[in-house]
This record gives sequence, C-alpha cells and structure tokens, in this order.
Amino acid sequence: MTGQANDGRDRSGRYPGVVTNTWPLARGPVPEREAFAFGATTLFVLFAGDAVPNTLTWVGAGILWALVAVWGVTILVRARPPLVRTPWPLWAFLAWCLVSVAWSHWRFATISSLIVQVICVAVAFTIASTLTWRRIADALSLGLRWVLLLSLLFEAVVAVFVRHPIAPIWTDYGDADIPDAFYFSRAELFTGGRIQGLPGNANLLAMVALLVAIVVVVQLAEGRMRRARATGWLVLAALAFVLTRSSTVIAAALVVAVVALVAVWVRRVPTERRTPRYLVLAVGAVVVAVAAFLLRGPVSELLGKGSDATGRGEIWAKVLGLIDQHAVVGWGWIGYWWPGIPTLADLAHRKGVTYLQAHDAYLDVWMQTGIIGLVLFGLYVVTTLWRSWACATRIGYDAALRPRPFDPVSLLPLLVVVALLVQSVAESRLLYQGNWVLFALLAIKARIVLTGEEPASTGDGPRTPPAKREFRWAATR
Repeated sequence: MTGQANDGRDRSGRYPGVVTNTWPLARGPVPEREAFAFGATTLFVLFAGDAVPNTLTWVGAGILWALVAVWGVTILVRARPPLVRTPWPLWAFLAWCLVSVAWSHWRFATISSLIVQVICVAVAFTIASTLTWRRIADALSLGLRWVLLLSLLFEAVVAVFVRHPIAPIWTDYGDADIPDAFYFSRAELFTGGRIQGLPGNANLLAMVALLVAIVVVVQLAEGRMRRARATGWLVLAALAFVLTRSSTVIAAALVVAVVALVAVWVRRVPTERRTPRYLVLAVGAVVVAVAAFLLRGPVSELLGKGSDATGRGEIWAKVLGLIDQHAVVGWGWIGYWWPGIPTLADLAHRKGVTYLQAHDAYLDVWMQTGIIGLVLFGLYVVTTLWRSWACATRIGYDAALRPRPFDPVSLLPLLVVVALLVQSVAESRLLYQGNWVLFALLAIKARIVLTGEEPASTGDGPRTPPAKREFRWAATR
C-alpha cells in the first residue's frame, strides 16, 4: 500500500496538492479558484439575459448554457456535497411540478422546463456548497458588475456610433414597423428614453444595478473593496438606476433600505430582549400593508405606472381566469411561457407585444401548479426569507462561546432575497433564469449554514493576497 486512498486522498483524508475546506464547504478536489470562477461565470451568463441569444443566436446560446451546466455538473460530481442540508420545500415544490406532468395541458413543455429547472437548482447547489458566504458575495459582485459595466458600454456604443435601434442578431425585421420591445437596444442613452443594456430590458438592468449596489456596499463595509473603487461602482449603479427608471426596482430599493435599517436595529439588542421591537415591527408592518393596499392606485400613478400597473392589471385578470378553471392542481408546470402554446401565447397582448409571463410570480405558480403548488412555493419563499433574516440578526459565537462581532456580509442574503421578492410581485422572473438560480443559491446556502455560524476561513479575510490564502485545515497543521 502506498498510503493513499483509492479516490486519490492520502491517509490524512486530503487530496495531495489540492487545498480543500472542511464543513460547511464540500469542495473535495475542486480548487477554490475553479469554484469561484464557475460561480462568477454562471451569474454573469444568467443575468446577462437576452444578450446571450441576441448575440450568439438561440443555438449558440443553448450551447453556452449547456457548457456552463456541464461545468457545474463536473464540479458537483467531484465535490460530492451532501444533499441532507438543503431546503425540503424546494424539493417538495419541484416534486409537485413533476407530478403535474400527469395532467399538464402542455406535457412536453412541462418535462422540458422541469429538467432545466432542476439543472439550475443543481448549479445553485454547486455554488452554495463550494463557496463560503464571502466568496459567494465576491462571485455575485464580479458577475453582476461585468453585466452592469458592459451594459453601459454597449448602450454608449449604440448611441454614439450606431445611432439607431438594433435588433437581435438572429432576426431581420427589415423596414417593418415593430414595437420598441423587440429591439435589443433602442439607442436611447442620449434621448431621455430608458436604456436596456445586456439584459434587453430596462427593469432587469435596473435590478442588476440594485444588486450591484447591495453587494458593493457589503464588500466596502467588510473591507473587501477599496473606498475609491466601491464609490466608482456605486456611481455606475446609480447611473444605470436613473437611466432605466424602473418603478418596480425603485420600490424594491426603498424596501431594501428599510429592511437593512430594521435588521441592524433589531440586532443591536440581545435575542432575549427583542420582543418589544418585534411587536413594534408587527404593528408597523400591518399599518404599511393596509396603507399600501388603500393607496395602491395613487402610488402606481405616482410611479408612472397608471392605475393598472402598466397593463399588469389586465394580465392578472386573464391569469385569474385560467386559475378559476383549474384552481387546485393547475394547468401544469411550464415556468416561462412557451410562445408556441396558444393558451398562453394568446393571453397577454399589449401594444403589439405578446407577454409570456403573468407578471407576478405567485399568480404564475398558482395558474401552473394550483393552490397546492402555491402553498409549497410559499413555504419555500417564507423559509428562505426567515433564514436570511436569521443570517442578518442572529448573534454568532466563536469556539470560546464569545459573541462574534457583526459581519456586514450577514446582511447580504436578506437584502438580496428582499429585492428579489419585491420584484416577484410585478415580474415572474423568480421562477426562471438568474433570479431562480440566485434565490435557490441563497436558500440552499442559508440552509447549509447561517452567515454568523460559518467557521472563520483565513481565505476569506479582507483583501487577502491570493498567494497567502489558506484554508482552515492548513492553519491547524
């Protein structure tokens, strides 16, 4: 015997020449740099949105997405993380989506969409299992900052050099009079219109800007990004925020700011003395909810959306009509509506554009999976929100049972989850693409370990040079 296990590990259980982490990470022989590169690349590709098919064609986009998925699967196979500490409501919801194949009105679409959905969860599971909370923040920051920067550069090039709207590469509209929504970019950087950037949608670009602002502020507070650099990125995020003028994301930003202040306010007192503050929050939440309901019309008008939220009211009414027909078990899972299905493709038309979503994630889930699926999805959302709140407010303890100091990264899951949930009221993006993966990533990671309970890793230190990065086992040799 050579003292080395059949799977390549030596007698100490380590992989020779490869730095590995102990619980709560499960990286196996996968280098940390590869895990980080995969996380950042995945988030960039997903949040780049329509830029992928618009520049590579749908065939090229499919190949790219498949390559990213295969990369993730290879990491997952090598890392072999345990499935035990994952959120059961997520698996229960996916299982119900699978069961809906039995009565689905679009069975092939249900099976195909569910396969993609599960692959996306596997990708999220891979990132959550192989990176610490701080490295997840770094990967999210890197991927989204590239989307933001390239979006602004793209719009600048179109406005300065092209000077007219451009269509996706896979189509040619010729001289046809088409809706503005069909263009990849409308060349409106200097015209006062709303820019769309790489995602091809002003609302989605605005959400990218908001997420960049959240994660950059966290990195700045953590000392993981220099002040001048962070200021520059925050200026770019604010610029994109202004140029997109998304009412939904403006509302999300306000809610995120309030939630951040509330979380810090609650965390300032010991757990046993928080009851009065929670009572104040409960009363305040009820008052805000009632006021929001009573003033929904004027507020929507103020945000420039009209009393029906820019046509969403009409779409919601039609979706509710479908729900009435199959309220208990739904029509069958599909996620993003397929344009080739008449029942869905003929449902929501506005100004020459066919909208392939309910513009509300919860109505979409109810219509597709019935009240049973909605309850399971609700459990998934609520438990994720609860764990993200615990990340932000629970006081962690070190090995000597001393309270650990507050880490700004503990706010990251809560603020990102809140931003995604606010957007999900007006958009169904929570059910697919980048939002689905990011939400699943945070849900799984928060189930694996809360931010305040994750053991310290010297590799996560602020501005630690790559050459000096070590992991926990190395520090104990």
